[in-house]
Amino acid sequence: MDPQARLETERWFVKRGIPQFISAYSAREDVLTRALPVLTLAFLVSSISAIDLDWPWWGITLATAAGLAVLVVAWAGINTLRDRPRWALPDSVGPIEIGVFLLVPVFLPLIFGGDFSGAGLTFVVQLIVLAVVYGATSYGLVSIGLWATMQIARTLGQTFRLFVRALPLLLLGFMFLFINAEAWQSAGRLDVASLVAVIGLFGILGTIFLITQIAREIPPLTRFATWDEVTTSAGRAGAAVVAVEPPEIPALSRREWSNLGLVVLIIQSLRILVVCALVGLFFVVLGLLVIPFDTITQWTAADPTEVWRSFRWFGREVELSQELLQVALFLAGFAGLYFSVYAASDATLRAEFLEDTAQEVRENLAVRALYRLPTT
Repeated sequence: MDPQARLETERWFVKRGIPQFISAYSAREDVLTRALPVLTLAFLVSSISAIDLDWPWWGITLATAAGLAVLVVAWAGINTLRDRPRWALPDSVGPIEIGVFLLVPVFLPLIFGGDFSGAGLTFVVQLIVLAVVYGATSYGLVSIGLWATMQIARTLGQTFRLFVRALPLLLLGFMFLFINAEAWQSAGRLDVASLVAVIGLFGILGTIFLITQIAREIPPLTRFATWDEVTTSAGRAGAAVVAVEPPEIPALSRREWSNLGLVVLIIQSLRILVVCALVGLFFVVLGLLVIPFDTITQWTAADPTEVWRSFRWFGREVELSQELLQVALFLAGFAGLYFSVYAASDATLRAEFLEDTAQEVRENLAVRALYRLPTT
């Protein structure tokens, strides 16, 4: 593959959320340089957070200007040390830049107020921000999210068909819960923090099932029986196919495997979120039509909290309650967990669930195989 084609392919990898497929992918020159705008913003926020809002306006202004001045001086000084134009954007981010990002905001609380506890907290926050930004940029989380969203929109019809297939089982399992007083007494009366914790638990369990499914389904997709399969899949992805003798395709590294698995995990998670949204919407509409406030009062032993009142339905006022929303959200989260387990255990549904994603994986791997051909 010629250098220009390699560059275009590397951009294609980034767009698809698989930057780890790029050869010699470097944290210094590839990851942190792309994360520089976010790190700069975090640096400014941390610098300004050292300001005490109880100061007079002129003190706040001076402290803000000092924080900005520190950033500007550090930027120009690093470029000068590296014999680069003073105000040029860095082409790499090394220990000096990381040290400035971590340590400079730490000294500002000490300079402006002698706040040692604030300085320690600032250092911890900066370290966490650096780790999160590095991980998100290294594995292309933003690109994965955008790509996955486009894929979900493109395959929404298939996702809806999967939902319709699973709907009878979902209804059998959850209709009993929906019209059960105990469900309303528990989920309907939960405080917001507890409800979020329960939904989060469902999400964690569902993710674990998805990961086990992905770990089982991806390895067969990484193997190509013939070089014709590679060129066919790469051609579907729009790559320029090169006629060469079939080379040996390098095995995926741990980082490449993790990046590819993350792409599949996010795409499948978004599909399950669509299913959850449809289930939750179904129960909200059903509850509006068949469960009046009097029934909710009997089930929960408390007056329901009205959120919205809309219209009369066959002589009855249709009202939306907070309890109905919470029960529907609880059942939607439970349905997502159930669907994850069902999709992982039912071979037919699993094949349909992964059909489009499997094709995407094959295309990514085929383009990688062409990308790894010797440069001409």
